[in-house]
Amino acid sequence: MQERTAQPSLEEAQSSESSSTFPDLRESEVDASEAHMMAEDQPRRVTLEDYSSSIVPQFFTSIVRPEVQAHNITYPYSLILLIQGNLFHGLPNEDPYAHLATYIEICNTVKIEGVPEYAVRLSLFSFSLAGEAKRWLHLFKENNLRTCEEVVEKFLKKYFLWSKIVEGKAGISSFHQFLDESPSEALERFRSLLRKTPTHGFFEPIQLNIFIDGLRLQSKQLLDASAGGNIKLKTPEDAMELIKNMAASDHAILCDRPHVPTKRSLLELSSQDALLE
Repeated sequence: MQERTAQPSLEEAQSSESSSTFPDLRESEVDASEAHMMAEDQPRRVTLEDYSSSIVPQFFTSIVRPEVQAHNITYPYSLILLIQGNLFHGLPNEDPYAHLATYIEICNTVKIEGVPEYAVRLSLFSFSLAGEAKRWLHLFKENNLRTCEEVVEKFLKKYFLWSKIVEGKAGISSFHQFLDESPSEALERFRSLLRKTPTHGFFEPIQLNIFIDGLRLQSKQLLDASAGGNIKLKTPEDAMELIKNMAASDHAILCDRPHVPTKRSLLELSSQDALLE
């Protein structure tokens, strides 16, 4: 009787022991899983050694490569040579507007199927820079410049200083016709002043007023006569047309007129000889 009663108690002990062990294992597995999930949610700890490791950049140019329909683009080598013949170095005596105008003219000489004009200008602009200007372009972050407008804005902001804009606006607003200058020559010179400072901010009616006010009395009288009265009473479109007609007629007269060299006085000759000596 004692043996029979002892055996169930042993089995009960084993059963109770196993039942107490398995729950502990399941709980530990759940805890480990939860700990792993929490570790994944935590941001990775970055050390100084991670920052010191070399990282290969994804892009090597400041200007993004434009997306085009063409699968393979091959620019003519002659086009690259023309662009590099018009290099801009970022020197004080260089004209950034003239550089952009020439660069666009060169880019317009090529047409590639599936490649729009802006893509050609954007892709090849870096080839038109050298020296300090090239280093300036490389200061931007990789793939930072995405449009032609953005490139032009940054370029002009860097190399067309505000002092040049002020100087150009002053030259435009103080325009006057020279004594030995014909109306057509005066108009051409006035247009060159406008082109020299494209950001002058003068609208066309203001430009016309500046030009007319800067003409000599005889030229103003010719304009008023062609207008049948005061030319400033005309609309800007009509006034511009009258000015163009006067300049065209004046230019034709100058072309038909034979060139007659003026005789210099003895005083002028002696002055020039003294300068040559």
